[in-house]
Amino acid sequence: MDRIAVYTGTRNIYSDMETAAKSLVANSAVDKIHFFTEDEEFPSELPPFIEVHDASKQEFFPPNGPNMKSKFTYMAMIRIAMCHLIPDAKRALVLDCDTVARRDCTPVFDLPISDCYLAASSEWHRSNNGLLYCNFGVVLYNLDKMRDGKADECIDTLNRRKYPWVEQDVGSYLCQGHIFDMPTTYNSNHWTDKDSDDNPCIVHYAGMKRDEWINKPLVKRYRSMTWDEAIARHDDILARYDR
Repeated sequence: MDRIAVYTGTRNIYSDMETAAKSLVANSAVDKIHFFTEDEEFPSELPPFIEVHDASKQEFFPPNGPNMKSKFTYMAMIRIAMCHLIPDAKRALVLDCDTVARRDCTPVFDLPISDCYLAASSEWHRSNNGLLYCNFGVVLYNLDKMRDGKADECIDTLNRRKYPWVEQDVGSYLCQGHIFDMPTTYNSNHWTDKDSDDNPCIVHYAGMKRDEWINKPLVKRYRSMTWDEAIARHDDILARYDR
């Protein structure tokens, strides 16, 4: 099964999308990456295993929908429709553009989610009274299972009612009982790590002002890294895994 990753974003965060993807390529055996953007072509040259999709004409969320004027754009919401956007894929790892992989995170692609709609790290302060509420900054979707009608249910719900955290709220609520609690090492942030992980695989700068996190040494490292350098590291990691 191919290891597929996805990033979505508006024009103002294209550089962050590219930085996040470089870090993932350099630290995992990912096979293919999809960029969902507002343009048919990305403004910089990308390696051939990255496919760019123009999402500006998406039809899942109409302009007058209840969540279209929230702080999150349709680029966040369309992630819940990923099973329709990449119809031939069985699984996809969908990441925020403020995530940075820092060491080998390949095992995240193989989490045991055959009976689950998705895997995501729980937010400890919101998960109570039997509710498993998850942070959707890093989500491994079981696209095959989402096609059983669950994705359509989530889309319909977002088109009928306003939610503060859009697809994260709806996905957490409607997929209850079929969510795999992803180890927080794959989504290390203030809301998921009750006890700090000193050596996480993926750091998520959730809630931090952009001007602050883009100046972090780890982020600067991958922002300045070339694709050739990232691919060279990727080839070393890929050699560890039998395909």
